[in-house]
Amino acid sequence: MTIRKQNKHSLNLKKTLLASLIAMNVTSVSAQSEQEQLTEDDQIEVIEVSGLRDSYKNAISTKRAAVTIVDSISLEDMGALPDNSVAETLERITGVAADRFKGGASEISIRGLGPFLGMSTLNGRAISSGSGNRSVAFSQFPSELVNGVKVYKSQSANLLEGGVSGVIDLGTIKPVDYGKENFQAEVKGTYDEYQSKLEDDNGFGNKISFSYTNTYDVGDGQLGFAIGYAGGESPRPEETYLTSSTLRNCNSDYGLDGGSSCSFNDSNAAANGGDAIDGDYYFISNAFTYRQMESVEDDDAVIAAVQWKPTDKLDINFDAQWSESSYFEDRHDLSFDDARRRVSNWQTNDDHILTSYTGESRIANMNEMRTRDEEYKGAGFNVKWQVTDDLELAFDAAYSGTNRWQDRTYTRFRSKRKFYDWQQRNSQQFPNVTNVYTDFDDAAGSSINWQSDVNDLAFFDDDSEARKYRFEIDDRIRSTKLDAKYLLDAGMFTFLSSGFAYSSRSHQNYGEDQVSKATAKDDRAGVLASAASCLEPWPQSGYGEDGDSPVSQWAYLDTSCAYSTLVGSDVLSPDPKAPSEADIDLTEEITSFYVMSDFESELGGMYVRGNVGVRYVHTNIESKGVTQSYTVQTNENGFIELDGNNSVEINHFENSFSNVLPSLNVILELREDTELRFAAFKAISRPDMWFYGAGREVSDITYDDGYTTPEQALDDGNVSARGNPNLELIKSNNYELGLNWYWEDETMLSASYYYKTFSARFGADTSDEQIIVDGTSYDTTVQGVPTIYDDESSIQGVEFTAVHRFKTLPEPFDGLGLSLSYNYSDSDYITPEAGGSITEDARAEVTPANLAGLSEHVANTQVYWEGEAASIRLSYKYRSDYLKPFGNDLSQTNRFVDDQKTVDLSLGYKLTEQLTAKFEVLNLTNEPAVQQRVAQGAYNQIEYSGSKVFFGIKYKM
Repeated sequence: MTIRKQNKHSLNLKKTLLASLIAMNVTSVSAQSEQEQLTEDDQIEVIEVSGLRDSYKNAISTKRAAVTIVDSISLEDMGALPDNSVAETLERITGVAADRFKGGASEISIRGLGPFLGMSTLNGRAISSGSGNRSVAFSQFPSELVNGVKVYKSQSANLLEGGVSGVIDLGTIKPVDYGKENFQAEVKGTYDEYQSKLEDDNGFGNKISFSYTNTYDVGDGQLGFAIGYAGGESPRPEETYLTSSTLRNCNSDYGLDGGSSCSFNDSNAAANGGDAIDGDYYFISNAFTYRQMESVEDDDAVIAAVQWKPTDKLDINFDAQWSESSYFEDRHDLSFDDARRRVSNWQTNDDHILTSYTGESRIANMNEMRTRDEEYKGAGFNVKWQVTDDLELAFDAAYSGTNRWQDRTYTRFRSKRKFYDWQQRNSQQFPNVTNVYTDFDDAAGSSINWQSDVNDLAFFDDDSEARKYRFEIDDRIRSTKLDAKYLLDAGMFTFLSSGFAYSSRSHQNYGEDQVSKATAKDDRAGVLASAASCLEPWPQSGYGEDGDSPVSQWAYLDTSCAYSTLVGSDVLSPDPKAPSEADIDLTEEITSFYVMSDFESELGGMYVRGNVGVRYVHTNIESKGVTQSYTVQTNENGFIELDGNNSVEINHFENSFSNVLPSLNVILELREDTELRFAAFKAISRPDMWFYGAGREVSDITYDDGYTTPEQALDDGNVSARGNPNLELIKSNNYELGLNWYWEDETMLSASYYYKTFSARFGADTSDEQIIVDGTSYDTTVQGVPTIYDDESSIQGVEFTAVHRFKTLPEPFDGLGLSLSYNYSDSDYITPEAGGSITEDARAEVTPANLAGLSEHVANTQVYWEGEAASIRLSYKYRSDYLKPFGNDLSQTNRFVDDQKTVDLSLGYKLTEQLTAKFEVLNLTNEPAVQQRVAQGAYNQIEYSGSKVFFGIKYKM
């Protein structure tokens, strides 16, 4: 067999776009991650990129050049991404789907694997998070300041570990590599049709951005810098129907069985004299609510970069990011908050989902002002040194930190109990309340005009309460890397790479603290009369029209005023940093080493290239938590009681483990324009930080419980876990086979089949631990310990991509192009129904869910036209239903997000060489965000947020 040597194959560089593997000059020997190798490819294959068409062209170029399986959208200029947000850009990549939140894209899933199975990086470095999980708030990196996103669907040893589904990498500009002066600025207006319903608002917001990049000759080298700012105010109002998070099954009927809150018993009439599970029953939540909400987010972000190349052998880079987000929600709810009381006349579908019923409830007027501030700071320093013609070293150090603080001010006024008739409708309509009345036996004769009555604050005269909530999260990552890459002369092996990486993550999640004050019975009338001074006119027009709400307005209170009235001279001061069993104090240290070799050869006369390597990862976990300190009291009958005191017991857990991650990526050139790709690798994903809590909670133990010793009390299921520091990682075996066909530089057809096996089923188990009570340590069984079970599951899927510009058509049709992508995923993963308030026998009858975040079908169709001056793009995004867990609460019911269908429109017109006008509409058809639980029809959220319009002028020097 004749082996093509590097210098021979390099003659064909421009045709094959393989510069990163073959060139033997300074830029080719990269000891950085593959992200940087691909950047160098773009420098060699010079592509002027600035618009829609060129973003697709560059994506094809990057995909073809990469050794790993990667999809990307990147542009040369800072802020040239043709999308309103980074998350929207990611949605254009095959197999990538977003969760719709407040009308925009948020949590990202790759190939049907939920956000918890992926990893996100910035310039190849891990990103801190302001939540208890590892999901990244992409809004802190505005699209105006980012010039590329890549999604790695296969691993290589030199990539950071952490992605069973894949790794998302955001890229920022390197000014010297960019190589020219550029200034651009954009002023953008926003219009929100729902915000415009507010009487004191016209619906308009604003965004502004600018950036400047330049490079100077300094001695024999070059020095460049780039800086950019983006910020603005974005309204995000909502009109929503929602239910409480608790769901339970009942088979009682007040008209037949009597009683108060619904129950599930063999003695109820619905059981027909047999077991309750054999008769009819229904699922019902504790409350249902109609919500009017105003919401505004104010964002500011700065990204800066400095690059210095003093010689052709030294490349020094520094980059920094800062963002701050201030966000408020002004919620006003009308809630039937005793929804399980005296349920009768109920009807269900075949899945035991209520279609109609009668109940008795107080009607609550609830108001909440929620404010959140989040700050992100990140910085990175990188040095690449070409030591010899054959050896390059690279050093990287980085910091990423996020702090999130939230305050909630809440008031509630409730009416006396009334009977009501509830009726389910469909996913586009809020459920209806057809009648409210006072006499169960005379619904018609005792009916009240409730839609009118709820506008009078005096209607809510039964009780009142004020609450204050606060929480804080602080997450910081410090990392260091050292890499080496050596040019080999060893037959088929071309480069040998090795490296070391270390990171330390410090995560403090201070559980939300709450302080409340209920109005004393004798004071309620006076407080209610005083609160009347806080009334304001209903603030909007047309509430609930899109959802066909049964109620269009109710008494509207200024939340701060009502809160002050309720608390009077008292001060409610929750302290999230006060020790609590819910606190997370986690330190995660990761040390890794890797070795990898690139190779190229011939197989049957066809050119083959790729890499093979292994990464060793060692993890140290340290988690601290608390348990309330107790004193044991014994009464005259010998029974004990545990009295809590003002101190806590500290729980300290340490855990360490290692993982070995081999990887192989192979590309076989079947023809000059066709390649076959294969990847096999092991990957890992890290459980969210909130699962590593070390807090342990002891139930209230009183004399009435009949315990005579602390051992007996503790070991009777009365100790529960708030996390599991002994959790290890989610591991997967991954295989992929793909076929890509490239025609010139603007057409690509790609098809891939992938198969993964992994153990990722979360559940609550028990563990044997020691708990200290009154100075003595007791062996006990702790309940509710988060556990990753060994059950192996698999996922397989196919994805297709087609990108084409019809440049052979006559003008102006040669500017027409399209991008089609589709991903199908199928998994045998099972998430059983685990609702803690649903009986075990009823849970067993509920169809299990699949993997969190798994959508069986994800499709994205984009048709665009781009001429010399004008451009237009119409996008259709579809994502089939998927499971969305309630955070880290493993005892909640399965929650499903309904099918999502979104149409977006983008227009651009170049007014002059420097000025471009832009116009964009998101969610053109005003699709609601719908969630269901247990089965189809059990809607727990129907949310309308309207279409969002963006328009502006962009200047580019």
